[in-house]
Amino acid sequence: MTGDSTPPVMASQEDLPRIPALSGDLLAELIKTAQRKSFPRNTIVVLEGDIAETLYVILEGTVRVYVADEDGKEAELNVMGPGEYFGELMLGSQRRTASVKTLTPAKFCVVQRPDFERVLADRPDIAFHVIHTLIHRIRVLTTTVSNLALMDVYGRVAQLFTESARDSEGQRVVPAMSQQKIAERVGASRSMINRILKDLSKGGYISIGKTEIVLLKALPKRW
Repeated sequence: MTGDSTPPVMASQEDLPRIPALSGDLLAELIKTAQRKSFPRNTIVVLEGDIAETLYVILEGTVRVYVADEDGKEAELNVMGPGEYFGELMLGSQRRTASVKTLTPAKFCVVQRPDFERVLADRPDIAFHVIHTLIHRIRVLTTTVSNLALMDVYGRVAQLFTESARDSEGQRVVPAMSQQKIAERVGASRSMINRILKDLSKGGYISIGKTEIVLLKALPKRW
């Protein structure tokens, strides 16, 4: 590990304005004919490659959107909460392009494709919201792919820590994440993350606790 300056600034998802959740009246219109479903924590709601015929509107809880390869290696695309929705890509694809798993117990309204298409035709304001949501998600994916292509694994870890860190009692603190979780967030193997964390800890850059990771000094530019 060399250098002691802050990692180069790369494109960040936090730089992109987040699309507001559906307002009450739009949400009510969208779910008029919907069925309600509940799922416990750590349940796969939709699986990449499955037939896509429904839109899910999140009423309660948090979900994780991700893709996985044949070896089970996962890359996180997004985390979503109440008022947000997923599955709208069924309008242009007959198969799910990503998997969605609950991070907490969650409740959804499930809208069938014909009902969703009718609502979009009848309510241009909802269609406008969906278009803006799609544009935002494309921008997020472009940022993610760009960082994966232009940044090495260490650079992505450093960026993740820098973006996630918050001030706490005069220190910069990152909420604790498992090595597997970090690997999924940055698109790397768990073994590589383990090596990077060990080196950062030995170098006195971070202190790893049970509930947090403390950034003791500016992370090195290179690993």
